[in-house]
Amino acid sequence: MAGRVTERTANWRLFGGGGMLAGSVLWLIALIAAAAGSSGPVTGWLTTIGFLLLGASGFFLAFGQTGSNGVVGGSVLGKLGFVAFGIGFLLLGLGPLLAAFGATLPAGTGTVAIVLIVIGGIIGAVVTYQKGVARGAARWFFAVPVVMSIVWLLATAGLLAITGNVLPLLVALAFALAGLLFLLNRR
Repeated sequence: MAGRVTERTANWRLFGGGGMLAGSVLWLIALIAAAAGSSGPVTGWLTTIGFLLLGASGFFLAFGQTGSNGVVGGSVLGKLGFVAFGIGFLLLGLGPLLAAFGATLPAGTGTVAIVLIVIGGIIGAVVTYQKGVARGAARWFFAVPVVMSIVWLLATAGLLAITGNVLPLLVALAFALAGLLFLLNRR
């Protein structure tokens, strides 16, 4: 059975879930350090690396290590959703990375990135639940950070009056928990 997910082929758990957990933890550390007043180049690099890891995790969740069996199984729509999610976080990480070399992305790229995270996350969460490749809480929990990302998008767009680091801190924490559940998933 070539299409069957086994312990040996379910590398989306390790690379996708582990990448999401590691990226979110780095983002959390940077947010906590910034809230404590220790904002500097180290927190900027932690955030950048965290976003890049979260972006890479989207691709591993979509395709797994081998390119065929991610958390969404064979669903092309689910793969597109997690790719959009990954591109969104890669754009968030690319901005500060380019700024370190004196280049910039166009204005509004951050909002576009969050839109990609939200739309890709919604599609990814629905297909992850429908396909049932992930088991237990990992099957449905990814919807929690997606809903929080929607609130983050509304706050970024100015439609909600939420300021400070509390909302990004909660979003990062929710993605860290989702990554941990994906990592610990037994399928």
